[in-house]
Amino acid sequence: MNTVRPGVLWEVAGRWCLLSDTHIGAAQAVPRHAAQSDVDLHLDRDPRTGAPRLRATTLAGLLRHALAGRVADPGRVGELFGAAEEDGAAPRASALEVDDAFARLPEGTGVAVRTGTRVDPAAGTVRPGLLWQWEVLPAGTVFVVHLRLRVPAPADEARLLTLLALAAEGIGGAGVRPGGRTGRGHGAVRATHWAARRLDLGDEHDWFAHHGVSWRERWRAGEDALADAPADLPDALGRELRAAGRTGTAAHVAARVAAPDRRRRAELRLSLAVAEREDPLAPPPGTLRPGLLSVGDIPAGDRLGEVDRAHRERPVVEDPDKGEVHIAPVLGDTALFALVKRIAARSVRDAAQALGGSGPRLRDWFGHWWGADTPVRDAAPRPSRVRLREVPVITGGAMVTATRMTVDPLFGDSVDGRLFTDDLQCGGSAEAVFDIEDPDDAILGLCALVVRDLATVPFDTLGSGSGVGHGRVSAVRAELVSHGEGPPERVDLVAALFDPDGPDAAAVRGWVAALRPLVSGDTGSVEPEPEPRREGGRP
Repeated sequence: MNTVRPGVLWEVAGRWCLLSDTHIGAAQAVPRHAAQSDVDLHLDRDPRTGAPRLRATTLAGLLRHALAGRVADPGRVGELFGAAEEDGAAPRASALEVDDAFARLPEGTGVAVRTGTRVDPAAGTVRPGLLWQWEVLPAGTVFVVHLRLRVPAPADEARLLTLLALAAEGIGGAGVRPGGRTGRGHGAVRATHWAARRLDLGDEHDWFAHHGVSWRERWRAGEDALADAPADLPDALGRELRAAGRTGTAAHVAARVAAPDRRRRAELRLSLAVAEREDPLAPPPGTLRPGLLSVGDIPAGDRLGEVDRAHRERPVVEDPDKGEVHIAPVLGDTALFALVKRIAARSVRDAAQALGGSGPRLRDWFGHWWGADTPVRDAAPRPSRVRLREVPVITGGAMVTATRMTVDPLFGDSVDGRLFTDDLQCGGSAEAVFDIEDPDDAILGLCALVVRDLATVPFDTLGSGSGVGHGRVSAVRAELVSHGEGPPERVDLVAALFDPDGPDAAAVRGWVAALRPLVSGDTGSVEPEPEPRREGGRP
């Protein structure tokens, strides 16, 4: 009589550390456990304990989206996550089981309530009525995720483990991030440890090791295994496979995951100084004159009763492995994205006016890359394909306290009761990375024009106080890194400005040449042609 072996079960645990503010929204506006408050957007919480959580369905969706972006094959994604009934084919159950993960906040901190805004890219000011309060998990918050992969037959093990490793690789960095407003730098996350255990359910000892324990004991064992676990899931899987004598499967998984990622993407890496160039036409490094910056926030700590408004500070992760954080000033998420978008829009508008480009069609093209609240043809707003990876942290400089007042324009004296004290950021620098999904040469040319403005004369400003000279930031370094079929291609955009005969300038001229037909109206359609999907690292 033929017998069916129960198969193999993989128990996988991962430790994820948030690197920036993250909002994982609730399914309903006000959870049952929460009291009425002024908060507009609440975190998703366990209805019994009130603990913030990353719901199992959300976690599975993140992993599925990450895998779909890497393999670009719905059939292979369905092998791991299941598939609905389509074209007469029988539905397929998911091979991966996922549990809720509960947030562990840094010691001495709690859930923060932030004020969210929508900035008008044209004016650089907050749009009327588009201001809300929302709960966020601060940087340094840790999630311990628990997964179980069921392998029905030995022949399926290498394929399913490869798919799981590729899905885990796509979380964080330029890949998938949890929560909302990830295009503005929220939801940055890093997987610091992965642990795995292989159980042969046909073996009596392994069967009882899984089925003979409670859920609490199972979760505790997975978390204990993370103490000395590697940072990469393929390494954790390889250890268990080699211990089980399946060295060939371990080598197969490692080779497939290590295959180059062929997806087209670009990174715009900027080094921004809170300063202005004394001579905008002088080659770098030149001389910088420190400036003042105010991205408004409520004063914290001992400054609460001393000043009316303070420059924004946020928790910053010092060591993701330990979750250690400190408080540091930041450039601001929405403010920085709106600044870059505003410069890009002005560059396109000025070029179109000079070259006779089409307004509606050009706005449609611009919205394709930078997002659009009022789409031309779609039924819903379009997300941006240019995304801020993390909220930039300012290093160096100093905080200064300034007093300002309102002056009566008629009599020239101060207005009674209109005296304010602010904490401002003076000087300093920050590193910012913008990820561009599936770029073409035209959008790369537009990025080069944005850097031109930031590296020479920064007309546009960041934050408040622009009328009195605050908020000017200058690009002291800028590099555009393109990823695709071959090794990464790097172009120094600042060097291209001051060395017109160099190779960097030649690359930029090619990109700007691709942008010119769009802004001059010489092309029949300004919609980007879809790039062929490439299956980088497919198992």
